[in-house]
Amino acid sequence: ERFTAYYQEIFGDNFYLELQRHNTPFDEKLNRETLELADRFGIPLVATNNVHYLERKDAGCYRALTALRNKEKLSSPNLNALPGSEHYLKSVEEMGILFDNAHGEVDNTLLIAEKCTYTFAEKEPVLPHFPLPEGFLTEVEYLRHLTREGAKEKYAGCEAEGITQEEVKQRIELELGVIEKTGFSSYFLIVSDLIAASRRQGYSVGPGRGSAAGSIVAYLTGITRIDPLRYKLLFERFLNPERSSMPDIDIDFTPVGKQKVLEYTVEKYGQESVAKVIAIGTLGAKAAIRDAGRVLEVPLPVVDRLAKLVPGKPGITLEKALNEVRELKQYAESTPENRQLMEYARALEGRARNVSMHAGAVVITDGPLEEQVPLYVSNKIETEVRKYADEIDLEEEELSKGKSSDESEEKQVVTQFDKNWIETAGLLKIDYLGLETLAVIDETLKLIKRRHGIDIDLEKVPMNDRKTFRIFQDGKMAGIFQFESSGMQSYMTRLQPTQIGDIIAMSALYRPGALNARIDEKRNAVDLFVDRKHGREEIDYMHPMLEDILKETYGVIVYQEQVMQISQVMGCFSLAKADNLRKAMGKKKPEIMEKYKADFVQGAVGIGVHDTLATRVFELMAEFAGYGFNKSHSAAYGVLAYWTGYLKAHYTIEFMTAILNSEIGDTDRMKHLTDEAKSFGITTLPPSINKSDALFSVEDVSGHSAIRVGLSAIKQVGGAARAVVTSRLRRKRDFQNLFDLTASIDLRLMNRKALECLILSGALDELDPHRAKLLTNIDKAIKFGQMRNRSVTLGQCGFFTAEEGVPLEEEHFPEMDQADAMPESEKLLHEKKLVGFYLSRHPLSPFRRDWLAFATLHLNEKEVVPAKQYKVIGIIVSIKPYQDRKGKQMLFGSIEDFTGKADFTVFASVYEHFGHLMKPEEVVMLVAEAEVSGGMLKLLVREVIPVRKVRSAMVRKVILKVDADELSQIEKLSKVKKLCEQSKGGTPVDFEVKVQSGENIETMTLFARSTPIDAEEGVIEKLEEILGPDNVRITG
Repeated sequence: ERFTAYYQEIFGDNFYLELQRHNTPFDEKLNRETLELADRFGIPLVATNNVHYLERKDAGCYRALTALRNKEKLSSPNLNALPGSEHYLKSVEEMGILFDNAHGEVDNTLLIAEKCTYTFAEKEPVLPHFPLPEGFLTEVEYLRHLTREGAKEKYAGCEAEGITQEEVKQRIELELGVIEKTGFSSYFLIVSDLIAASRRQGYSVGPGRGSAAGSIVAYLTGITRIDPLRYKLLFERFLNPERSSMPDIDIDFTPVGKQKVLEYTVEKYGQESVAKVIAIGTLGAKAAIRDAGRVLEVPLPVVDRLAKLVPGKPGITLEKALNEVRELKQYAESTPENRQLMEYARALEGRARNVSMHAGAVVITDGPLEEQVPLYVSNKIETEVRKYADEIDLEEEELSKGKSSDESEEKQVVTQFDKNWIETAGLLKIDYLGLETLAVIDETLKLIKRRHGIDIDLEKVPMNDRKTFRIFQDGKMAGIFQFESSGMQSYMTRLQPTQIGDIIAMSALYRPGALNARIDEKRNAVDLFVDRKHGREEIDYMHPMLEDILKETYGVIVYQEQVMQISQVMGCFSLAKADNLRKAMGKKKPEIMEKYKADFVQGAVGIGVHDTLATRVFELMAEFAGYGFNKSHSAAYGVLAYWTGYLKAHYTIEFMTAILNSEIGDTDRMKHLTDEAKSFGITTLPPSINKSDALFSVEDVSGHSAIRVGLSAIKQVGGAARAVVTSRLRRKRDFQNLFDLTASIDLRLMNRKALECLILSGALDELDPHRAKLLTNIDKAIKFGQMRNRSVTLGQCGFFTAEEGVPLEEEHFPEMDQADAMPESEKLLHEKKLVGFYLSRHPLSPFRRDWLAFATLHLNEKEVVPAKQYKVIGIIVSIKPYQDRKGKQMLFGSIEDFTGKADFTVFASVYEHFGHLMKPEEVVMLVAEAEVSGGMLKLLVREVIPVRKVRSAMVRKVILKVDADELSQIEKLSKVKKLCEQSKGGTPVDFEVKVQSGENIETMTLFARSTPIDAEEGVIEKLEEILGPDNVRITG
C-alpha cells in the first residue's frame, strides 16, 4: 500500500495497476489483491500480458536462452524461467477472451496508447557544438579558414605534380558546398581536432581509412594524409549530396594514442557527453547448435558432428547450410533428438547472446548523454601502455612493453544503443581504432632520430623509390602492413611492382572476392591484373573514353570509384547518381539494376556509343561489383604499406627492432622476424644481462649494427626484465657475477623461476659461460641476495654499495660450487623453448644452403599434394619406438626445420633399412609423403639420407645474382672470377642479371660453363662474402 500511494502521488492519473492472466496458479490470487488495491485507492486498471517472447511457439527458445544465461540445463528442476507458454505478445482478440472489460481494463489499453505521443523515427543528425577560437563566429567560417590555410601549405608548387591551382580551388568549393548544405562543418572540425590532439602528444595517426581519403577538405584539415587529386579519389564516394546520412570517418591511432585521444575527448566535451558504444553478440549457426546441444544435454559427438558440417564461411546461416550440405540435412533429420536439436538451434540463431564494448566506437552528444540515449555502466576500462626502447627514466618509466588491462575498479559508461541505432538516432559516432603498425612506425622514427639525428616526415618521402619497390619485388615483406601473408608475397613477386599504383591496386585486389572471381579455368582477377602488367595479355579499355579511367589498372576494373567514373563518362550519370548505382550493384537487386542499366545504355547511346557495347560495359561493371573495392581506402592503406616498406628498405635495423618489439612474447613471430633480419645481413645477438634492454634494441658491434634480444622476450622473466635493466643503469656498471646480480636487485621483482630462465637462455653467459654451474648456485645466490635485500629494507645500506659505502668487491661474494658442463644440445633446446629460436646457433645452420636448395617441403606449409614424395631436411627433435601388431619395430617422431615442425611415422619396412639413422639431434633428409591433419603437417617416411651426403649427390649448379645497375658489381665480379678459377670442380655456374627496362625489371641468365667450380661449403661462403648471402644459391 505504501508503494501504491507513493507512485500515485508521483504519476497521478497516469498511474495504473495491471491485471494479467497467464494460466498459472498465482493469477487469480494476484488479480483479487490488485482489484482490492485499485478499489481502495481509486486507481484505474489495465489488462496486460507479461511478454517475454513474441509468439507462443517461442516459449521453448525463451527457456533455452534462460538456461544458457544461467548456465543450466533445460531439464533442471530449478530453472529460473516463467512456466507455460502464455508469455507472448497476444492479439486484441486473445486479450478480449481473457478479460471481460468489467473494470474498463481493456478500454484503458487504448487510452494509454493515445497518451503516448512519442514517435520512434530516424532523426536528423545532431552534432555537438565545436568550441570556436576567437575571431570566428560559425563552424562554416572556421572550416573554410582551415581549408584555405591547408591549401596554401600542401598545394604550393602543385603544378609540378600536374595539378593546377584552378583544380584545387574548384574541388575545395565543390566539397565545402556539399558539407555546408548538409550541415556537417562541425563534424570535420571535431575530427580534425581529435587527430591534431594525438599528433600534439607525439602519437602517429594513420594516413586515412575508408572513403574519407577521397575528400580534399579532410586532406587539407589534417584528417587524412592522402592527396585525393594526385590519386584521383572521389568525394562523392564519401559524402553523397543526394543522401543526408552522417559522414563516416574512422580513425587509426596507435594503441596508446587511441586511449590518450579518448581522454582528450572526455576532457573537451565533458564526461556526461562522451561514451563507448555497446556491441551485442548474437548466436551464429555453429554456436547455436552447440548452445542448443548444451541445454538439451545432447551427447557431445552428435553436437560436434552437426556443428562441423556447417560451412565455416562468412554470412552462413542454418537455413543456407541445410540447403547446401546434404549430409547435414540428412544427419539433422536422422533421429527425433537431432530434429529437436536443430529446431532449438534455428530458434536460437541470431538471438542476442552477450554484450560487450565495441572495439572503437565512441559517441559524442550535444548535451548530457542521459537525455538522448539509454546507458549502462561497465567495469571494463580500456588502458593501453606501450614503452619504447629509448624511453628510459630510471625513477618513473617502466621498460616493459606494457599491458592492456580491461579490469578496473573504475566504471565506464556505455550506450545501450549499438552503433546502428546510434546512427539512426542522429548521434555522432566516431570509431577510434588502435593500429599497431602506427606504433611500429613511431618507434622506428624514434630510433632513427636517436641513432642518426634525422627527423623523417613520411609525407615527404619519394613515392618512386626503387629501393622500396625492391622490398615488394623480392617478397621480403615481414612487417609490411597488410602485405605479409604468403599468398600476397607470392603475388607481389610475380607482379614486380614499379609504381605506387601497383601497391594500391594489390591492396584492393588481394581479397576473397577478386581471388575467387574466375576469369578462365586457370586465372582469377588478380592473375589477370598481373598478366596485363607484364604484357602477357593485351590491355582492353573497351572504348577510348575509358582509357584514362582504367589505364592505372591495365584495363581491369579494380575500384568502386572506377564504376562511378565509367557511369559518369559513358552513362552520363552525375557522380552522386553513380554512387547510388555502386551501392545498388553491391546489393544486387534485379529490379533496381534493370532501371540503372536502361539509364546507362540510354546515356551512352546519346553520346554515340553503340548500345551493344554499352550493355557489355554495364554487365562487366555489374560483374565487378562482386570484388571491387573502395579506392580511397586502398590508397590510404597502400601508402601506409609503402611507408613501412620505405622504412624497412632505408632503415632496416631500426624497423626490424621496432617490429620485433611489437611482437615481443610471440615466439613464432619473433623467430620469423629474426630470420627476415638475417636475410638482410643483420645479426641477432643473444640476451645479455649487461647489454640487453627490456625490449629488443640496436647495438653496434665491431663497426656493424646488430639487434640485441631484450630480456622481456625470454619466457617467464616478466617484470624481472625491468628490475635488471633499472638496477644496472642506476648502479652505472655491469654485474660481475651471479651473486652481484642477486645482491643488486629487489628479489620481490625477480623470483627463482625468472633467474633460472635468464640463465638457461644464455643471458648470464658473460658472468659465467657454464650454465649448469650457474643453475647449481641459484639457491645460494638467492639466499645471499635476500640477506642483502634485508639489509636494504632495514636501511643499513643501499643496493649498490657495501656497508662501508664503497662498491661491493669480488672478495665479498661467496665461492661458486662446481658442476658438470651442460651439453651443447641441451643448451640449444632451452634457448628454443624460452625465446622461440636458437640463440647460440641453429643445429641446422651449417646445412642452410642444402635446405634451401634441396628441400622440396618446408615444415610451415599447410597445403600438400596427396601421395607425392617430398624431400624434408631438418633436425630430429624426438623419437618414440613402437612395436606394430606383428611385433616389428617402427617409429614415431618429430622433425624441425627453420620454419616449423612436423610429426613423422616410420613403418617397420622402412625402419629396417634406415632406423639406425633416426636419432634425436641428427640432421637428416627425409623422403616422405605428407598430409595436413588438424592444421598440423604429418609425414610418412619412405627413405632417410644423412645430410652430409645430400649435396654431393644432388647439386646441379650454383646461381649467382647480380644487379647490372649497381656500379660496385664490376669489382665484385672480378673477385668472383678469380675465386672460380681457384676453385675448379664439376658444378656449373649461372649468372642471373637484373636489368631495369623502362618501368619494368627484367632478369637475364648468363651461363659460365667454362668455369665449373667445387660447390663445397668453403667456396660458397667466400662467394657470399663477395656478393651477399641472398645472391648466392645452389640448386638441385
